[in-house]
Amino acid sequence: MPGPFALTQDAVDEIRAWRTRAERPEAVFRVDVRLGGCRGFKLFFDLDDAAAADDVVVEQADVRVVVQADGLPLVAGSILDFEDSYRGRGFRLANPRARDGCGCGTSFMADYPGADGPDELAAAADAPEAS
Repeated sequence: MPGPFALTQDAVDEIRAWRTRAERPEAVFRVDVRLGGCRGFKLFFDLDDAAAADDVVVEQADVRVVVQADGLPLVAGSILDFEDSYRGRGFRLANPRARDGCGCGTSFMADYPGADGPDELAAAADAPEAS
């Protein structure tokens, strides 16, 4: 069964290099989807100490990429890549669910499956977390 998203070899190599530079060889790479940006949702990429209980984990060789389960519907089927070119240097997520993106490549518009609209999604995001 295919994973929730795929990683290119360039992405795997850069995650390994980042962990080495940060002296965090066991760190996971987090793909974080948040409300915001100029199109509705914004992507953040960072190293994290471990996967959380509600994370979905994608593994390729010794690299673990995590995304929070409630953000997964917005990026499912994507391909995580790393680009180092005249256009810039950074991680990119080729996202088939994105309807519209911005020039920076980190903000996108997408419909959240099961939500009746942006107001419902914003209300869900503002709700306090259950403890």
